[in-house]
Amino acid sequence: MSPDGSLLAAAWNDWHFNDGCGFSYSTDGGTTWAPESFVPGLTATTNDPSVPGLNPEFTVAGDPAVAFNPKFKRFDVVCQAFGTATGNQIQLLATTFDPAKVVDRTDANGSYGLAAWRLPASVITTGSSNGTIKGSNGKTPDHETIAVDTTRSSPHYGRIYVGFAEFSGSGRSPIDIAYSDDNGSTWSGPVRVSDSNHQFDQDARPSVAPNGDVLITWINGPNEKSLTNNVAMADISHDGGATWGSDATVAAIPGAYSGLPNSLYRDSTDVWSATDSQGRLVVAYTDNSTGVPQVWTAHALHPDSVAGFSRAFRVKPTAQTQFFPWLSASPSTGRVDLVFYDRSCDPVNDTRNCVSESSTVDGGATWSTVPVTTVGFDGDTFGACLAFVDPPDCQNFFLGDYIAIASTNTKAQLLWTGDGPRALDVLSARVTFP
Repeated sequence: MSPDGSLLAAAWNDWHFNDGCGFSYSTDGGTTWAPESFVPGLTATTNDPSVPGLNPEFTVAGDPAVAFNPKFKRFDVVCQAFGTATGNQIQLLATTFDPAKVVDRTDANGSYGLAAWRLPASVITTGSSNGTIKGSNGKTPDHETIAVDTTRSSPHYGRIYVGFAEFSGSGRSPIDIAYSDDNGSTWSGPVRVSDSNHQFDQDARPSVAPNGDVLITWINGPNEKSLTNNVAMADISHDGGATWGSDATVAAIPGAYSGLPNSLYRDSTDVWSATDSQGRLVVAYTDNSTGVPQVWTAHALHPDSVAGFSRAFRVKPTAQTQFFPWLSASPSTGRVDLVFYDRSCDPVNDTRNCVSESSTVDGGATWSTVPVTTVGFDGDTFGACLAFVDPPDCQNFFLGDYIAIASTNTKAQLLWTGDGPRALDVLSARVTFP
């Protein structure tokens, strides 16, 4: 979202048509959105079967990450592309979207006109695998997220950061970060963040302090399947991502879990974070130690530091399931916003999902919560058709792996997956602040 809240962009996995990254944008603060289109230049297909895609190397793309870059007045978009017929490559690809250069807002099959995009997409990093979609051999950059330095006084104003885990299939998945100063045309890195004695890491989430320090969080465990000895971790770079210190433990996660109660779609313990306008890191994660997954939070005791953290506590204690936390920070008010799926609207069955938004103005010490939706949806109503795994009309129950939120000083814009009339749809709403 742009700093004034007027321009928004959203992306999601879209495997029904172009087998890639679905995309839409808004120029009126999220009141209306352009018809669903896709990020071009990622795959060999488009939404129109008669029109080939611009990247014949890859059959599938997904896990999009989007951020607005105020220095260049464009949206930065990153997606993972894979499924190549030769060479077994897996790449993180980056492009930009400029709403001012849209040719036809209604051209859903043509990405609103290719003039709005920087093509071809640039390569952040390349992995390889003997399989088409998994890094069981080689390496797979995955679960990528994006952050932009938006502070004009920062020495790295406009720098884009992309954090990701490097899955290798051998029980290790270190956290890496890459960065760009030319709006994603060229990239430095990847730079290794996590310490060498770690085993399984994932869910890398970078954020930027007002002074230009870069902070990143992730979840660490003994291996990919272990539900014991999991911790939320953090690190900080004082030189724009070039070097990193020793990893810090934010909080132990005694109730790590894999799989939600009363659900077929997947979920597991995850860790996400944001840095507020005072430079304080706020971390949220899911934990099952009370009997159902709940959103917990902890925060740094000092700005621009990972040297100490508060005790962890539940943001909104309930007896119902909560999952998929995501945080963002307002530019200058000190407010941090949190969105998550919340089944407190279904206290009897703990099946239907609503969406809640929580906010803190004291660095994470206290939170206030408002319901964004009050009528829940059952995520097992519709199956997602994962085209690279299953044939059409499949029933693969999948809500994705994330939810989303972006903040200005006066509002938080939310994005989530929910039930539409005939299939899973992407939905958006806003919460406003005085």
